[in-house]
Amino acid sequence: MQLKKSSKIAMAAASLLSATNSTNSSAAEWSHEASALYYSESDDRVDDKSFKYKGVLTTDKENTLTVNLGTDILTGASPSGAAPLSTDQIITSPSGFTTRVEAENELGLVFDFDDKRVDASAVWDQSVLDDETRANVGFTVSDEEDYLHLGVSTGFSRYFDNKQKTLSVGFAYSDDTIDPSFNIPVALESINAPLGVFEESKETFDVVVGLTSILSKTTILQLNYGVSRATGYLTDPYRRISRVNSTGTEIVENLNESRPDSRVGHNLYGAVKKDFSGNVLTASARYHTDDFGIDSITLSAKYRIEFADRHSIEPQFRYYHQTAADFYAPQLNAEDPIPEFASADYRLAEFSSYSVGALYRFTNSKDQEWRVGADFYYQDPEEIPLTGAQTGLSANPGFEAVIVSLGVKF
Repeated sequence: MQLKKSSKIAMAAASLLSATNSTNSSAAEWSHEASALYYSESDDRVDDKSFKYKGVLTTDKENTLTVNLGTDILTGASPSGAAPLSTDQIITSPSGFTTRVEAENELGLVFDFDDKRVDASAVWDQSVLDDETRANVGFTVSDEEDYLHLGVSTGFSRYFDNKQKTLSVGFAYSDDTIDPSFNIPVALESINAPLGVFEESKETFDVVVGLTSILSKTTILQLNYGVSRATGYLTDPYRRISRVNSTGTEIVENLNESRPDSRVGHNLYGAVKKDFSGNVLTASARYHTDDFGIDSITLSAKYRIEFADRHSIEPQFRYYHQTAADFYAPQLNAEDPIPEFASADYRLAEFSSYSVGALYRFTNSKDQEWRVGADFYYQDPEEIPLTGAQTGLSANPGFEAVIVSLGVKF
């Protein structure tokens, strides 16, 4: 499997180098952007250290090559879905190789992980037919210990009304390989049952249609509609769900979770950007619905305030709410038949989240723009009450997170 990964990544890197070398560098100019981000969840959960680079090569014909490179270092622990009990539990890791005792009243099956992800993408954009029409083509690749993503994309845009309006359409296709080190667990079988195949795959196809309109000298409107279809292995190999006896005193068994093998989602997005004498307000709304049963809405706003020469600060706020997936449950009753699909993954539960923060920018004498940002994130789940001996325990307690970022454009 590692040879297959290396071969695919080498081919993607070769394509990127070919695209770069085919451009006449003597008639082009590069701009660069680098950033670092630190994300940390409460209760010793997930930590993410992220480093990104973006380079844009612009030719004398206004064609562009955009290159993105990045790496993420993920550490910490993540709840895997097992139910909490009022007594101690002996917890087995997803691989089955290690165990530990989880104290009473604690969220079970939380195991440490240490993962590294690298990613790269490139997009070439140029005018076609005439100056009013542009086309782009790109690819993406990311690799981590147990997941390989490969994607390609293309898009077209057309100016109208003396370039006051832009109509665009984009297509993307990705082929992902999931290969956990302990093989793929069999859906809704005991976590102690023999494992399944070595790897699984999934495919995703996305279409986005967008309209951008300059409403006035100070106002821009953007509208997008997108549809996405994913097929293949959509289950998380690290998540499980508990079958609990009717009194809530014992986990009869922990099962590997199971999700449908297809998912179709629709997204509607709108954003307005308005200039108020040099200060810029950006507000957006997004609605999502899919056949997992999840409906969500995202509202965000940020206001960039120029308060000194080459200095600005941008307060920002984001609100998100989603309904639960049809097959989400914090646990299963051991006396009931096992359903076709079931997951206790907290990311599929109903919850609201809030994010508030600010971004500070300044430009130095060398025209380098530096930025420093900080955000606070809070996730508030709509919990399903547990009964019996589990009364008062939480299968999804929610969490808080802090996000700090540093970046520079040069």
